Amino acid sequence: MRRLRAKLARLLTLLWRESLELRRDRFTLGVLFLMPVLQLVLFSYIITTDFDHLPLGVLDQSRTRHSRDLLQAIEATGYFTILPLRDLDEIHHMFGREQSRAALVIPSNFSETIVNGKEVRLGLLLDGSDTTLSTSTEGFLTAIATTYYTQSRLERSPPTERNLHPVGQVTTTRRVLFNPSLSGTAYMIPGLLGLITLFVTVLNTTLAMVRERDAGTLEQLLVTPVTSTEVVFGKILPFGGVALVAAILIVVVGWLFFGVIPKGSLILLLAVTPIFLLIGLSIGLLISNSATSSGEAVERSVLTMVPQLMLSDAIFPLSLMATPFQIIGEIIPLTHYIRITRGIYLKDQGLDELWIEIAFLVGFLVLLLVRAAKGIQKQAS
Repeated sequence: MRRLRAKLARLLTLLWRESLELRRDRFTLGVLFLMPVLQLVLFSYIITTDFDHLPLGVLDQSRTRHSRDLLQAIEATGYFTILPLRDLDEIHHMFGREQSRAALVIPSNFSETIVNGKEVRLGLLLDGSDTTLSTSTEGFLTAIATTYYTQSRLERSPPTERNLHPVGQVTTTRRVLFNPSLSGTAYMIPGLLGLITLFVTVLNTTLAMVRERDAGTLEQLLVTPVTSTEVVFGKILPFGGVALVAAILIVVVGWLFFGVIPKGSLILLLAVTPIFLLIGLSIGLLISNSATSSGEAVERSVLTMVPQLMLSDAIFPLSLMATPFQIIGEIIPLTHYIRITRGIYLKDQGLDELWIEIAFLVGFLVLLLVRAAKGIQKQAS
């Protein structure tokens, strides 16, 4: 009995000690409370199949009352926002700039087929670089068109079993651009290229800088004649070289094991990737400037990665999220890098189509390098 009491007393002492340590560690305590709340809020808004005013390109070759009524029925659902198109060439331009993921083509004989009760064939072009939206859009539009056709039949004739069940009366002729097979692997590998390299660069740089600062070698280096900018480049470039080899390895493994190869320029992909890697390395430097230990460095790295994982269009479609989250996603570098990789892998896009995304990465890199250099300079003073 005495031994049991002694063990219980020692356990209570340890619990009290750890509670005091945890209370002093405000950052870890904040992560423990805020991370579940952050994940709940983000997942609740992000993991959804609900459409909300998704841009839909429409080429109305009929231009009749029936086609206008169909478009009003589509917009009335709140799922789509109609973007009128002039010709088929405009669809490719719209897909290239990601202004829309789908386009509906209403044939010139649409009104005639409705009046005569014949089969209605609608053209549907889908951007296969986003498999989730492609498959969902086809199902939504087919259901809406079928409902409209049934209602139009009931308006012209008394309800009958044939009117109520017009099986096969509305069909869509689907054509998928950029990823015809709607392969999930082809869609995910370009995104994983960004996710994996970002995680490697941020975490490794953060831990390496914290360990060096704990060892005292960073302070010794800062008292030498080298500038803070030279220290930044001296620290991140070796890690950048290793990360670039890892990125090339991902491209090779994707080709050998999954048969996924870039349709566009591999040279452009390899030229843009170092810019993104330097961004990840710079983020790691900034985290290390504020982290006081290796454990806190890991916590801060994970805290930085979670929003980028959820809001970057890597796994969850950014266009299905609420507007505030779409705005946040647009200022995340990973979002723009994934657009570049998917543009090269799936759409055969070049510098003419991707220069805006590349310019954003360059601007973000310059901003981070300046911040990182100031942080190291502050440690030297």
